[in-house]
Amino acid sequence: MGAHPPVETLISTDGTVQNGVLNGNLVVQGSGDPFFVWEEAIALGNALNQVGIRQVTGDLVIAGNFAMNFESDPVDSGNLLKQGLDFNLWSGETTTQFAQMPNGTARPQVQINGSIRTGAIAGTRPLTPLLRHQSLPLATILKAMNIYSNNPMSEMLADDLGGASVVAKIAAEVAQVPVDEIQIDRGSGLGVENRISPRAVVAMLMAIQRYLQAHHLTIADLFPIAGQDGGTLEGRNTPASAVVKTGTLNEVSAFAGVLPTRDRGLVWFAMIDLGAGDIGTFHALQDQLLASLQTSWGKPLSLPVAIQPSDRHRNPINWLGAVSRNQPL
Repeated sequence: MGAHPPVETLISTDGTVQNGVLNGNLVVQGSGDPFFVWEEAIALGNALNQVGIRQVTGDLVIAGNFAMNFESDPVDSGNLLKQGLDFNLWSGETTTQFAQMPNGTARPQVQINGSIRTGAIAGTRPLTPLLRHQSLPLATILKAMNIYSNNPMSEMLADDLGGASVVAKIAAEVAQVPVDEIQIDRGSGLGVENRISPRAVVAMLMAIQRYLQAHHLTIADLFPIAGQDGGTLEGRNTPASAVVKTGTLNEVSAFAGVLPTRDRGLVWFAMIDLGAGDIGTFHALQDQLLASLQTSWGKPLSLPVAIQPSDRHRNPINWLGAVSRNQPL
């Protein structure tokens, strides 16, 4: 993942700053950051305050590929950003997320007097760069996506690669399985049209592990660890230290990953429960099966090095809103 630099969002203006007031428009040029959420907006607002901006007389202009809180509509994302930049406009949700940030984090105040616009600015005045906002590292973005099974993030990342069909083709090639075993209609995999054979699922996970090792990462850097990362595993009894991924529709529950054992080493698996049963029952049966396998083959004393995360703090909640990812220009 080291070969993939962070995605940058550029903040510029066509105006000038005097006494805390930006006389002009504030322009946000996105380039596909799929994990720009409240904490990121708050940190950006504080960075704008640091460069002397507390009020904008013009509009907030959203250009390029910018999405906030997984909203695909740029106007909706712009309105959310306007709210995040000014603590006077915060909702209860914003305040809740602010409370998760490090103690001492300031409450930003960047008042936008104009409206939300999208597209490039018409006019002859050149843009002056103000800030460069860097996304979280790709590995951390993927970890967040997988912990919470975030469908909008998946869609955005798949679109960046060229769409669902391109993702399916790449996955089949890397996993060395027939392409007809990976049928992806949507980048998120949401919907019954999306089907992957159990063999292909296991082959993909093992291929991901091999790829990551060359970058000094493991599968635990991208997927949730049972007993540690919560998300879709919250409330389940999956054996601790298994690295897994869930998949759930109304009548389908899929579960795949790697189970560490003492006698058999790493056991890669994929399972699916389908029918008119209760999803909670399906989850319980899946966890029971893995627990029985680990009982039969022995529980390792510690998480094997091969599936230890390279950074135990990679859980995205520890990285959101970092001041260092907002750089004055």
